[in-house]
Amino acid sequence: MRTPKTPHGRRLVLPVPRRDGNDPMAVLTPLQLRILRLRVVDGKTAEEVAVKLDMSPTAVRITQHRALERLRERLGYDPDEDATD
Repeated sequence: MRTPKTPHGRRLVLPVPRRDGNDPMAVLTPLQLRILRLRVVDGKTAEEVAVKLDMSPTAVRITQHRALERLRERLGYDPDEDATD
């Protein structure tokens, strides 16, 4: 397991990604995984990630959005079930 530092100085334990059918992250492309790691785990802005990956900030945001949508679909997440009246 890896333990990268979060932007707040704490350590976050991440399991090494598996590439089997049971891993929800297996539905993501390598680019999507990298962007999520940089944005969510490392706390980088879209602009910082764009420079690092030679992409536009808009492309970073779109790729992140699509990655999160794929994860939601894979996990069977329905936002309407969480809505409170």
